[in-house]
Amino acid sequence: MRYVERYGIDLRLGSKLVAVDGPARVATFERAGADGAVERTEERFDMLHVCPPQVAPAVIAASPLAGAGGFVDVDPATLAHPRFANVFAVGDVAGTSNAKTAAAARKMAPVAAANVLALLDGDRPAAAYDGYGSCPLTVERGRIVLAEFGYGGTLTPSFPRWLLDGTRPTRLAWQLKSRLLPWLYWNAMLKGREWLAAPAAHPGRGA
Repeated sequence: MRYVERYGIDLRLGSKLVAVDGPARVATFERAGADGAVERTEERFDMLHVCPPQVAPAVIAASPLAGAGGFVDVDPATLAHPRFANVFAVGDVAGTSNAKTAAAARKMAPVAAANVLALLDGDRPAAAYDGYGSCPLTVERGRIVLAEFGYGGTLTPSFPRWLLDGTRPTRLAWQLKSRLLPWLYWNAMLKGREWLAAPAAHPGRGA
């Protein structure tokens, strides 16, 4: 909230964008009042930045693989389809409740790979995904909040708090995002050499 106040942002929560008139530069919002009645308001804008709802590709949503939300129906831990045992999903198309980020896909891929190999060996799932996701939030030039979280909003930091506190903006997080992560992406992640993404063992593996 310190940055919201610092930048003079008029923060309004609970509003839903329902229409945009581009030529007139007018956005229409709906907001439910305390009595449940929905009120429509119009706001003029100079620039409008909108995050559209996340939807599954039509080819998936219309297939037998899709769950209720249109994404591939998977077990949230093993990433395996509940009806088609030889189907796994990772990344944005997976019907998990985690944030759909590159950081999530980075952690999901090794889990699915380990469980595919276990399936081919006739074994139980070998690895579990904890819902990890990360959203580096740039609040000013030179400072970033490196937010890392799992299912249910549980904090899942990659570093000890004394080194990098993911609950506040830091210069170290800026350096990590601007310098280290691009190198890690091209030279390790895409080549399957990323040791920091090793999956956790599935709790039922030793049962």
